[in-house]
Amino acid sequence: MGMEKIQYLAQAYFHQDYDLEAENPIQVLTEFRDAEPPEVVEELRDAMERVLTSGVCEEELTALWLDRAGACYDPRQDGMEMSVWFRQMIDALL
Repeated sequence: MGMEKIQYLAQAYFHQDYDLEAENPIQVLTEFRDAEPPEVVEELRDAMERVLTSGVCEEELTALWLDRAGACYDPRQDGMEMSVWFRQMIDALL
C-alpha cells in the first residue's frame, strides 16, 4: 500500500516539532513537495490515493496516520476528518 512512504512523511516531516518549522500543516507538505525528488512525491501521492480508495473508515485512517505512520499532527484537533486531511495532503502534493 506504500505505507513506508506515508511513514516517511509522518516521521520526517510531521515530527513533534513540526509546528515550529511551518505556519500550518499544509506548509509542511509544500516543503516536502519542494525538498523531495519528484518520484518520491508521486509515490507518496499514489500511496495516499490507494489508501483513500481502499474503503477504509475514519477510525482506520486515524490509526494509520497517528499510530502506524507515527505522525504528531492530528487533524481532528483542527475539526477535520481524517479522510479530508488525506485529500488535502494529496492536493498539496500536486
